[in-house]
Amino acid sequence: MSFMKDRTFFDTNILVYGFDNSNQEKYEVASGFIIQAYQKGVGVLSTQVLKEFYVTVTQKIPQKMDMDDAEQAIRDFSMWTVVETNVDLILKAIDIQRRHSLSFWDAMVVAAAKVSTCTNLLTEDLSHDTFVDDVHILNPFRK
Repeated sequence: MSFMKDRTFFDTNILVYGFDNSNQEKYEVASGFIIQAYQKGVGVLSTQVLKEFYVTVTQKIPQKMDMDDAEQAIRDFSMWTVVETNVDLILKAIDIQRRHSLSFWDAMVVAAAKVSTCTNLLTEDLSHDTFVDDVHILNPFRK
């Protein structure tokens, strides 16, 4: 997709699908976007996303990842731009939550995408093809 030329924030669920082949269609789509992000140097995520990814792939998916493999995936993702969770980001998320009626955790992801100057946010948790604070929300599984 052409949007992968811009800095793109990846929500946890997209990363998880890229490692969980229990849903083959989502696995192929997500892993394709992850590979493109590595190749083009446009991938962005946050420490929140990395923590959620680790817990989900080691504890919650049908074929759990070995802790060492999950750790290596985190090391690999650390080559991307990683937004640190700090008080300023939390306050920005609270503001976004208030103004857009989002859950706090979704607002944290949007805030991280915004502060890292991402054009796009890949997630299946928010409304596809909408904008939140100038960040374009895209669900890569929508047809």
